[in-house]
Amino acid sequence: MKILYKKEKGVSPVIATILMVAITVVLASAVYLMVSGYIGSSPSKPVALGVVPSTTSTGTQFLISSGSVTPTTTTPLIITVTSGSTTYSIPIKSTSGTFYSNSSAVSSGNFVKVTIYNSGGTSATSIGAGSTITISYGTPATSGPPTYAPLPSGSTVTFTYNGNVVYSYTAP
Repeated sequence: MKILYKKEKGVSPVIATILMVAITVVLASAVYLMVSGYIGSSPSKPVALGVVPSTTSTGTQFLISSGSVTPTTTTPLIITVTSGSTTYSIPIKSTSGTFYSNSSAVSSGNFVKVTIYNSGGTSATSIGAGSTITISYGTPATSGPPTYAPLPSGSTVTFTYNGNVVYSYTAP
């Protein structure tokens, strides 16, 4: 008489346990990733300014069309102008007024003047849509007030706020 028995193949208990633990870890990770977006504060979005540049006889104007920044003494809007081999950095710490790259340069060498006209006036809390930033390239005169002109061709302007570049421009 022949003994007939059936061979059953299956996964060993050790491998089955390892597979169950791995599947549990993967599912727990997926749930954590889905839920982690709802926990805590979301990171702030970088600021971007919509800007419309134009040129006048005394400067290069930047009309803010969208976005806004709130410059303060602790988080200034830094305007960097590079003309040729010279770089001017002007920290803007309020929402309106006139700022110079270097106060001593006004009488001794070329300089950059930044004038901000805020659509909300001097009481505005931010530079935003409707505000105008005029950047003038200044040259001191031998007698009388300095002369102002638009930025020379090839000059670059960068607006940096809170460590992020919010606008960049190269003069044509």
